[in-house]
Amino acid sequence: FTESKLILRGVSGQFKSGELTAILGPSGAGKSTLLNILTGYKCTDVSGSISINGQPRDVREFRKISCYVMQENVVQPNLTVIEAMTFAADLKLGKNKSRFEKCVIIDEILDTLRLSASRNTTSEKLSGGEKKRLMIALELVNNPPIIFLDEPTSGLDELSSSQCIELLQKLAHIGHTVICSIHTPSAKIFQKFDHVYVITAGQCMYRGSASNLVPYLQSVDIKCPRHYNPADFGKFTRM
Repeated sequence: FTESKLILRGVSGQFKSGELTAILGPSGAGKSTLLNILTGYKCTDVSGSISINGQPRDVREFRKISCYVMQENVVQPNLTVIEAMTFAADLKLGKNKSRFEKCVIIDEILDTLRLSASRNTTSEKLSGGEKKRLMIALELVNNPPIIFLDEPTSGLDELSSSQCIELLQKLAHIGHTVICSIHTPSAKIFQKFDHVYVITAGQCMYRGSASNLVPYLQSVDIKCPRHYNPADFGKFTRM
């Protein structure tokens, strides 16, 4: 008999199209568990409800309109970028699109994600930032309205991390709903999020705009030092 452990308690909120949302929190706070529940990858031992446009979520149908970019690199190392994209297009689009239409879709995605110059490069020779963008590109082939990402900046340097979040920001602002978990965003990256949820010890201690986090903390008599990263300060603060 294994004693059960409550990981998340009373977490609620909403995600909107056109917004880039971050789920912040220290290691072990429950970010990945929350993301797995939201994506439908964890359905057991969960109480509560999830609605899509006001209707109860059907997990099978939900997976058709959403994608989940996981933290681990799952790209075949010996495939070139264009080979990986073509395989993904054939798998996800099947016979619904002609070869020409698939090529147009692939070219648009590679251009948007700044991968056109690397189309004939094998994934094992890509930089960390390029590999991350390729993982995102593979999930965009069928243009899902909802995009989930687990720690998209993990393992990337500051420049690549910033470029990755700017890309997600661009995808959100053209109409996608983009939700990502992130551990330690810099102050510069933190400002790029439209909406943030700060998870601490399984509970949501703040949800709202990134710009309002510091004023909110001040309203409950918690002052963030002037030159301190608000993302770091917020996620380690317990109410």
